[in-house]
Amino acid sequence: MILGVQRYTTHVHQTTIATSSITSLQPCSVLLSALDIGTSNNIQRNYTYHRYHNDTLLQTRYLSSRSTRRGRRYQDPDMRVCKSIEELTQMAHDHISTMSPRGMSAYWTLVSKLLNQRSNRPSNQLQMQMKQILAYTLKDITTFGYRDLAQTSISFAKIINKAQKRKRHHYGTTEQIIQDVLIGKGSKIKQFIFTEITKASTPILHEFDARHLSNMIYSFGLVEEVVPVEDGSTYFDMLAEVASPNLHTFNEQDLSNMLWSYANVKVPNSQLFEQAGDSIVVMKNLDKFLPQHLSNTVWAYATAGESHPQLFKRLGDHIIERELNNFKPQELANISWAYATAEESHSNLFKKVADHMVRLDSLNRYASQALKDIVWAYATAEESHSNLFKKVADQIVRLDSLNEFDEQHLSNIVWAFATAKESHPYLFKRIADHIIKLDGSDKFIPQQLSNIVWAYATAKEQHPMMYEKIADHIVGLNNLHNYKSQELKDIVWAFATAGESQPQLFNKLADEGIKRQHEFIPQEISNFLWAHATNGQVDEHLFSSLVPSVKDNLDRFNAQNLANVAWAYSVANVDAPSIFNNEFINACLRKEDSFELEELTQLHQWQLWQDELKSDISLPSSKRCYEAFVSQDPTQSKLQDDVVSILSLMGLQPQEEVLIKSGYRIDAVVEVNGKQIAVEVDGPSHFIGRSRELTGSTILKHRQVAALDGMTVVSIPYWEWDNHENDTEKKKYLQSLLGYETN
Repeated sequence: MILGVQRYTTHVHQTTIATSSITSLQPCSVLLSALDIGTSNNIQRNYTYHRYHNDTLLQTRYLSSRSTRRGRRYQDPDMRVCKSIEELTQMAHDHISTMSPRGMSAYWTLVSKLLNQRSNRPSNQLQMQMKQILAYTLKDITTFGYRDLAQTSISFAKIINKAQKRKRHHYGTTEQIIQDVLIGKGSKIKQFIFTEITKASTPILHEFDARHLSNMIYSFGLVEEVVPVEDGSTYFDMLAEVASPNLHTFNEQDLSNMLWSYANVKVPNSQLFEQAGDSIVVMKNLDKFLPQHLSNTVWAYATAGESHPQLFKRLGDHIIERELNNFKPQELANISWAYATAEESHSNLFKKVADHMVRLDSLNRYASQALKDIVWAYATAEESHSNLFKKVADQIVRLDSLNEFDEQHLSNIVWAFATAKESHPYLFKRIADHIIKLDGSDKFIPQQLSNIVWAYATAKEQHPMMYEKIADHIVGLNNLHNYKSQELKDIVWAFATAGESQPQLFNKLADEGIKRQHEFIPQEISNFLWAHATNGQVDEHLFSSLVPSVKDNLDRFNAQNLANVAWAYSVANVDAPSIFNNEFINACLRKEDSFELEELTQLHQWQLWQDELKSDISLPSSKRCYEAFVSQDPTQSKLQDDVVSILSLMGLQPQEEVLIKSGYRIDAVVEVNGKQIAVEVDGPSHFIGRSRELTGSTILKHRQVAALDGMTVVSIPYWEWDNHENDTEKKKYLQSLLGYETN
């Protein structure tokens, strides 16, 4: 069916696409112009199209320069018999002066097909011959009909796409020759080719049928060429104007390829997407949609950020009725990714895909990207399926190498498992071991590093060497300008939550946080301060410098933010009356129904800090905070039992888990020389990771018990206790700490 657009006769708006200056039309002249070689005998060619008041494209052949080669007799060789690109090119070159547009188009189509075959090292003349054929093609491209033009364009795109996917182009190979002939340095030749195709097609867009118009769109999408037009629009906008009124003539592949192309080049066109979606929704059945069409369609809507709930529901309902064995792994991954990205809920679809994957004997056909996309999608969509996550994790763990996984894959996988709360220690260990073996961390972008440490901390998966490597990388950077405020927050939060002591990292992040505090949202301010306090990194300059930002955000803080900030300043012991005043009290009162148990305990410790400072600030709900603080059941460790046993042998009659006035519980209270001593048995959880630095919570407890309860606090670190092998040595150790002498 030929596409036609209604003609109008008034209110014409003219837009011109101008060519680059080109040399006289001798063999290779156009190509040389594209390479900026030679500028003699310049001529200017203009192709003009018209828009009417309703932006409908008027299709006209506009200048006489769109000529045919009248008087020349076409004689196309039978190139179908050629078995290699070299043989094909030699034949086309021998007949170059007599080949028709159809023949030229056929040559490039066959190059695309033969490129899939392995070939011997091409001769030196292949590059020269291919350049000359390209020059003749571009010189005569204005004489091509729409079929030949579309076919030539899609062939160019496929050839270029295949060449670009093969990353290594050894000198003298066919791929390297294609790189030089069709792409060029900085993609200049590729841009020139598709600009010429744009100018040749513009006057005859009305002649294109659905299939060839879709192929034209797809070719530009495949090579990611967006040709600008002088009125500020693009060639894609022109194509959309022609396609939109005729979408009912597009078949499933036409629609899929068209939508994929617009999404791939990031050219927005909400009207086109809405109309195309509507066309699909009203189809009687979707059986002619191949798996790739379904995958590309939902991928396009998600990537372009175009909402169409009815489309997603219709396609989702259809997919769950299909046999998923016919879908390629990446197609299932793209479908899952699209629904998650577009925030389109379809639990039955997610369940069907997951159940299908779990039933497979193995996931060997699933590449790293497919595995990454699958788990990311399920985590993002909050679709729980533990068996799927286990299947994917087991597949990754059993691989001989993780070299196939790039930085984004590794980051997204651990993020997905942590977000979905799916535990798999072997997976986390395997990925961390792989990361520390990599040469440096320079290939990781900030978001990937922050996601990785966030995931390990959230999943409570320890791997000190990985944390150390990432910390050393960040500390070694000249600056942190590329790190967003959220990434700074996530990194410091992760290291604090994981109990990883990295003072240099915390100091560097603190300095950056001070400089960029204006970028922080309320939660980032709260978490940033909480992390430093939790890790015992009490930087007075940081806490003093962030006072203005905290004050400005009091009304924006939620209950958890308020409690975290109050607790952090309590640990740091940095007085901030401009924050902690009646404004803070009022902010807490507005959120008092939102405070949970942990936050109430934090506020109690803040109230104790105010008592330390002898301020007159008091929370109206202080009793509620105290009750929450003392409500937590005490726990005793084997280490604590051992210490108490030795104290008893010394005749000190220790009292265990004593609740004192401040609300703290003391591991053991003994009386020595008429004074009560608080004996605190500090196991590994009281120290930051493998270091011997106390956590913020332990620092705060020791300080407040001494200041408010008037008790001498004696800390017994676990490593000192473990150094003593028998009861006699342990007894002498305690006597020394307590200043206790026996008769």
